[in-house]
Amino acid sequence: MFSIFKKQKINKFKGLSINETEFVVVDTELTGLHETKDTIISVGCIKMKGKTIKMGEIFYRTVKPESFLKKDSIMIHEITPTELESCPDIKPVLREYLSFVKDLIVVGFCVSIDIAFLKKAINKHINQIYKPIALDTFVIYRWLIQKGLLPEKFIQNNSLKSVALSLGVEPKELHNALADAFITAQIFQRLISFLSELNIYTVQEMLNIGSPDISGYMGIAKKEVYQF
Repeated sequence: MFSIFKKQKINKFKGLSINETEFVVVDTELTGLHETKDTIISVGCIKMKGKTIKMGEIFYRTVKPESFLKKDSIMIHEITPTELESCPDIKPVLREYLSFVKDLIVVGFCVSIDIAFLKKAINKHINQIYKPIALDTFVIYRWLIQKGLLPEKFIQNNSLKSVALSLGVEPKELHNALADAFITAQIFQRLISFLSELNIYTVQEMLNIGSPDISGYMGIAKKEVYQF
């Protein structure tokens, strides 16, 4: 259920066309999924306007981890502690990130996790509250299955790779923040097309469908659907 504040924020997009709106697709790589103990090691972003992916407007940074880099996470994203030793601290990277994303709608796959870690880091290092308007491609994907626009068998898909493949997107270089952001952007393109088949053309309508709860961490129970 939306809070009154969240409804007010979404209402400002009333009547705004999806095709005329700029979005930023965001993905992070982490040392692990423990919200209090783990931290960000890389951030990847790519901008879109409607269904158009702006290949020239990307952001990718790796940072020196603030927590121990777990063996299981290294096996997934293949970023080693040695590679990160010479990377910058996260504070200047967060400032760059905020400058890049501005007040754009943040799009992501299970994006509540990315936002939870970004929110924690921004509050800690910049002393700023981070509460972006967000869209979760996984939530929209599930909604389209429920509405019959996508096959019911797709309900089994719960990873970025399986969702991408089901929509005809080739998931290359998984577990790299920028590559995953690009895969998510392509998924978002296809979801927008499906929404148009239901005469959904405004940002407000799409937010009412796919806006996740970012008031807190979405929970470790969702670990199986998230890519480190």
